[in-house]
Amino acid sequence: MQGQGTDTVAEPGLRDRKRTRTRQAIRTAGLDLFEEQGFERTTVDQICRRADVAHRTFFRYYECKEALLFGMDFGAAFLDAFATAPAGLELWAAFEHAADTTDGQLEEPAEHTARRRALRRRFIEVRSVHDFALVTIDAISQRVTVIAAERLGVDPAVDLRPQAFAALMAGMTRRQVLDGNEMRSLREWAEAFRLLLAKFDTPAPAEPPALPPRPAGVAR
Repeated sequence: MQGQGTDTVAEPGLRDRKRTRTRQAIRTAGLDLFEEQGFERTTVDQICRRADVAHRTFFRYYECKEALLFGMDFGAAFLDAFATAPAGLELWAAFEHAADTTDGQLEEPAEHTARRRALRRRFIEVRSVHDFALVTIDAISQRVTVIAAERLGVDPAVDLRPQAFAALMAGMTRRQVLDGNEMRSLREWAEAFRLLLAKFDTPAPAEPPALPPRPAGVAR
């Protein structure tokens, strides 16, 4: 009985390690081929042959070859940190908490992260890569809307604040991904927005009091 219990516990871990190795093999093969012969000349079949996996296996891990330039969890760590920030934090403070928790990055720090960023900058003008980036940014924006609405306790269809906040996040992500400005962290973007929005909090100068009406026949 004890042996059966050990096998039951170990088996999921073994499967997880196998999935991780397969995902890494596909990712490495794809990035290698992109670097060697370019994005458009690389096919999914070539990636599968290089990674020694079946064609259907590729699509269990990645929906298309463009996804290899972003990974399975692009933005997920930041969004999770934003969603689980302490409940007492205001929305902007929760965003800054997420930026601090993730070091202001949308991707995990790893050797392949630097490679993917370099390849994204190299191929972002390829139509399919550009379009996939837009879809990815839109998905991040939609989740930010949901998280912001939950934190504010409002309906985003009625209250525009969650969508407005998501638009800021989408703008930051677009700059990082589409403009290749990924060396600037979300902390820096947050501070820039804070300084910008602070201008709107400055009270307008008081208007001078109106002059009393001039009596008839009296010059000013």
